[in-house]
Amino acid sequence: MKALVCFDTKMTGYFIKLSCLCYTFPRYLIFNKVKLFRLTCILFAACFLAACSVPQYVNVPVDYAPKLNFNRAKTTIVVINHYMPDSTRNRNKRVLTTFKAAAYTAINHAAVQLHALPGVKVVQLVDSVNFTANTDSVKFLAKKYNASYVLAFEDFKGETKLEQDYYNGVPSVYRVSVVKTSFTLYEANGIYFKKLNGEAEINDNNPYGNASSLLAHGGPLFDAIRNSALDALKDYLPYTDYHDRPLYTNGDQLSSSVELIKAGKFDKAFQLLNPLIDGPDLKLASRAAYNLAVVYEAQGDIEAALEVAKISNQKQPNDFAKAIIVDLMKE
Repeated sequence: MKALVCFDTKMTGYFIKLSCLCYTFPRYLIFNKVKLFRLTCILFAACFLAACSVPQYVNVPVDYAPKLNFNRAKTTIVVINHYMPDSTRNRNKRVLTTFKAAAYTAINHAAVQLHALPGVKVVQLVDSVNFTANTDSVKFLAKKYNASYVLAFEDFKGETKLEQDYYNGVPSVYRVSVVKTSFTLYEANGIYFKKLNGEAEINDNNPYGNASSLLAHGGPLFDAIRNSALDALKDYLPYTDYHDRPLYTNGDQLSSSVELIKAGKFDKAFQLLNPLIDGPDLKLASRAAYNLAVVYEAQGDIEAALEVAKISNQKQPNDFAKAIIVDLMKE
């Protein structure tokens, strides 16, 4: 009986060890497969990130000359007001005062900008204290002040609209508040005229501010009204606009071009990028063409920038080229 007991004990230990080994071996294989899978994912992610570099941005100032010029070497422009807030719809004196202050801000800023043009004399007939609408005829005013033109402020309003922008090549839609102003530029005969409409975004960081407080303290609404008046006269005024443009940095040649562009060395950037456009690598050629479009835009050559941006999109469609094409066609 003792021997039988010993035999059973040994056999039991043997089977226990064997069963443990059979249970552990599959777990060992599964554990190593999981480690291998994780290592593969890490390597794949590293390769993907190495291939896709984050674009760098450059702030491009673009100087624009006036698109239109006044006819004579010496031009006199009479500035008047046709706007009056509707007191029947809003009887709040403070609000009405705010509307008048906003209108005068737009009128005065337009007069100052026109006066700064060479050969232009401005006769400002709008009184900030006694703000009223001028009812005299254009022909009478032009004759009285020997003026070639009469600029009349017509109206302003605020509204909310949707805008689209690109970040890292991805389009995004957001809501903005804008101020719109409208002027009419009459010729001296009072018959021929041109509507001038402007728009500017309200950069308001104070969501609790109202129109009266913003205007009274020279806040963002005040600035937007002045910028809107500038936008209305943009065809007659020189101005500078700024664009944040992304740049392709993949590869040594594109990275070098980015450094040159950011340093303002546009001629050297051109020498580096131009030969790449006709190369066999369509992806590289497309990205080089886009970077070159940014170079042309920074130099103020809008036509060349638009042409090269279209080449970039033709060689390989990309969001950077599409975005700059839309902007350049507006310019």
